[in-house]
Amino acid sequence: MPSRILVVDDSPTIRKVVTSILDREGYTTSTAGDGIEALQALMSEPVDLILVDFVMPRMNGFQFCRELRNRESLKGMPVVLMSAKGDKIRGQFLQQTGAIDAITKPFDARGLLAVVELALKKFLEAKNKGSAVPPPLVDEESGESVRPDANDLTRDPTAQRIKTATEFAAALTKVLGPSLAAMPDEIGVANVGVAIHEAITPEALLSLTSLLKSLESAHGTRQVLSGDISVISIAEVLQLLELQHQSGTLLIATRGAEVSLFLETGTVGLARSRGLRDEFLLGRYLLESGILTRDTLESVVKNNSSRRPLGERLMELGLATESQIRMALERQTSELVYELVRWQSGRFAFEVGTADAGAKHVALRIPVTALVMEGFRRVDEWRLIEGTFDFDEVLYRDELAIDRLVGTDLTAQERLVLAAIDGEKTVREIVEDTKGNSFELCKILYQFVNSRLVRRKAA
Repeated sequence: MPSRILVVDDSPTIRKVVTSILDREGYTTSTAGDGIEALQALMSEPVDLILVDFVMPRMNGFQFCRELRNRESLKGMPVVLMSAKGDKIRGQFLQQTGAIDAITKPFDARGLLAVVELALKKFLEAKNKGSAVPPPLVDEESGESVRPDANDLTRDPTAQRIKTATEFAAALTKVLGPSLAAMPDEIGVANVGVAIHEAITPEALLSLTSLLKSLESAHGTRQVLSGDISVISIAEVLQLLELQHQSGTLLIATRGAEVSLFLETGTVGLARSRGLRDEFLLGRYLLESGILTRDTLESVVKNNSSRRPLGERLMELGLATESQIRMALERQTSELVYELVRWQSGRFAFEVGTADAGAKHVALRIPVTALVMEGFRRVDEWRLIEGTFDFDEVLYRDELAIDRLVGTDLTAQERLVLAAIDGEKTVREIVEDTKGNSFELCKILYQFVNSRLVRRKAA
């Protein structure tokens, strides 16, 4: 029978992240928003382990543990504390609350599972020895720090490296196995190369890299969170990092594309991408704002032998000011986040403390909440737009309806889209030829179709 675990935290995002990890490992989970809710839940359904946040409204983790130990029917239940300060005052936490262990937030899936497994093991061993009830609590003001348990996998680097190496070997086998198994009996070097090339997609590479980086000891960096977008969305990950005021690099990869988000104290400082459509290149935003002409942009890109970032090169040539480049970078970063909110598959990994000179210099500090809310709004509008027309159908202009528009103001982009509709191009071709943001362009086409300025051509 799977162990039952109660997750107590006032953050819905953290509750969802933790329960998702535990559910995948076969545990049975339930949740509570604070200590009061947790006590009420435990009276009706006891559990095998409680994960509790230390800082919560109404009844915090310390008060909850004190109340738990004062109730005869509940005082034997094991507790693991979750706290942003767990590493610094871990021993004091355990003495003051009678908890079995503590884990520092934010944490990755492997660290959480290691602590949970160890806590359940400790409690079972103590129960078998007849000493499962925690020792008397130390007074809140007089508790002294103690050395962490030598068997704690989250504190033992050697145990961590052995565990991660084993996981990496298993993951690599899982990635390469199907492709290699499909090879003919006489496998040549070239065929093996093809199989590996097909198997190592950006998603697979990020998944393997997240494990491999756990074996490294890179100065100033530490991967603390990784996972699958289909289970935990990027919007939820960003909200968690904002809540924790984290600084570092969030790398997100899906098939053929990846985005790096540089965060500073929970805000988005800059975004970079590879493998995405040209609409996310910086030059597009400079063209749309009228800062550059297309000929000038193409000339600068073609003659940039130093391979310096486009923004730096334009400022060096006196073709754009720092404020203009900053404005374009903010638009680019925002739209990359909106795009990420739409992604339904892929992998993510967050490294705390990763430094990036360009991101530090720009330091856009865009609030996550605003980006996520706009991303959600666009997702809703995309669903409506995509259900309205087929991207492979041909559109034509209703010239009589357009003539009636005399005196009506159209934006420059709307005029551009209207001019691209020739009765021969598909919706997809119109969007590609117009070279703008696909969301905005499709939104304009959607409005044109609904206002009957543009009509569908019969198949």
